[in-house]
Amino acid sequence: MTASLNIAILTADPSNYSNQRMMEAGRKAGHNVYPLLSLEQILNVNGEAFTSGLSPEPDAVIPRIGVGLTDYGHSLIMSLEEADIPVTTSSYGLIHSRNKFLAGQVLKSAEINVPKTVTLADARNIDTAIKSIGGYPFILKRLKGTQGNAVYLINDVDKAHKKIGKYIRKQKAFLIQEFIKEARGTDLRCFVVGGKVVGAMQRVAAQGEFRANIHQGGQGMPAALSKDESSMAIDAAEVLGLSIAGVDILRSDSGPLLLEVNSSPGLQGIEKATGKDIAGEIIRYIETMVNEANING
Repeated sequence: MTASLNIAILTADPSNYSNQRMMEAGRKAGHNVYPLLSLEQILNVNGEAFTSGLSPEPDAVIPRIGVGLTDYGHSLIMSLEEADIPVTTSSYGLIHSRNKFLAGQVLKSAEINVPKTVTLADARNIDTAIKSIGGYPFILKRLKGTQGNAVYLINDVDKAHKKIGKYIRKQKAFLIQEFIKEARGTDLRCFVVGGKVVGAMQRVAAQGEFRANIHQGGQGMPAALSKDESSMAIDAAEVLGLSIAGVDILRSDSGPLLLEVNSSPGLQGIEKATGKDIAGEIIRYIETMVNEANING
């Protein structure tokens, strides 16, 4: 039997479903699971985790960092890493997964197939960039965003120049990506914990919508993954330094394509769709992670 652990969830919102489920699962397993409020911390560079101290000091931390706090969250996680406190999301993993273009570069360099994707900073290059990913229609995304927000399907030249031109004028980072029409508004969300896929669902877009995200009205249902899809999800999480990850995959005519990797994936949709205790899987992984850290430490 695993000894009782102090497990902190680093979050600005302890009340959300995912955090509540992990606290419930951890306490059920006999651990002290509690929120470590990210907004209340004061950081320094002198080697301490946080200026305010940590009480109780956690045996492990589950970072749940919102998009708006990515840079601050990166520094918070680095402080924990420097204090040798095990974390389920590395500082490298957070910062690289949150920038969709950077994530694509890292994944492609690891020979993981991703959709054709480009970014640009000069409006004179718009038409050339669109041609390079296969033309219309295509997907336009902000580099940082979750739940399908700031993602657009662009069908014509006027809309392309208007939308992309606006991003360029305001110096907002974005990418454009080929549209995988054969996916037909569906994708796979693979939930990876500790190098294993512990749950997978197919998300189907609402009628008239191209985004399959649950937060955009998509519906989730259990999915059986191929060996290639499962391996792709596991490899993507490992490459990005994420022990816990929501990996989104598209089924294309040329095989699976890695769409995005979420470093703070929600539990509600996938637990509902699969009926699996994903929160419990996370707690069991943390038990193993802490035991290994103690042995190696």
